[in-house]
Amino acid sequence: MIVAVFAGTYVLLWRRGSAVLTAANLMVTRDSRFRLVDGYNLEINNVMPQDAGDYVCQISDGDNRDQIHTVEILGEWRNAY
Repeated sequence: MIVAVFAGTYVLLWRRGSAVLTAANLMVTRDSRFRLVDGYNLEINNVMPQDAGDYVCQISDGDNRDQIHTVEILGEWRNAY
């Protein structure tokens, strides 16, 4: 997921529903499959069907600015080995 970052001293927050995943560079979720790349891109490793849904990148500068990213699981990957 790629998110545009605005110049200044804003805090970027990733959340899914009411669950906060990250706040600035702090990982709030205990799920080790999630990580921040380049400080603001959310990456999910070993994606599972239950990961499908909306993820919100929120930047607050007095007003909340939300950018919604929808993850769709289109099929199941199976290792042939």
